[in-house]
Amino acid sequence: MNNVFVYGTLKSGGEVRGLNNFGEGASIVGKAKTQYPDYEMADLGAFPGVFLKGEYHIQGEVWEVDDEVFGQLDGMEGYPEFYNRQVIHTTQGKAWMYFLEGAEYDKYKGIRGDNVFEEGDTLVWQR
Repeated sequence: MNNVFVYGTLKSGGEVRGLNNFGEGASIVGKAKTQYPDYEMADLGAFPGVFLKGEYHIQGEVWEVDDEVFGQLDGMEGYPEFYNRQVIHTTQGKAWMYFLEGAEYDKYKGIRGDNVFEEGDTLVWQR
């Protein structure tokens, strides 16, 4: 089993891609945020992206997923060509998080858009 930190369309209630729609292969651990304020978030339109070079916590959820769902997530997230991923520290323990880097970082850095909200030292994506 793999713990994954999600912060956008994969969160509970996501109509199209919410992990709550994945059946027995995914179960929620709980609401969470990144333990360290090392991130930035951009609104990419239909979904958000997170960058490792920032000064904010990110709000989201931690899910436990089996290897099959984890593989499906890699495909959905375009790993490793679009999103990359690494294990981070969250308030629910360690978990994988998908993030943007390279050309995507340069293209989207600083675009908060209409769906990224600042709540103190934490960024939240709501749509």
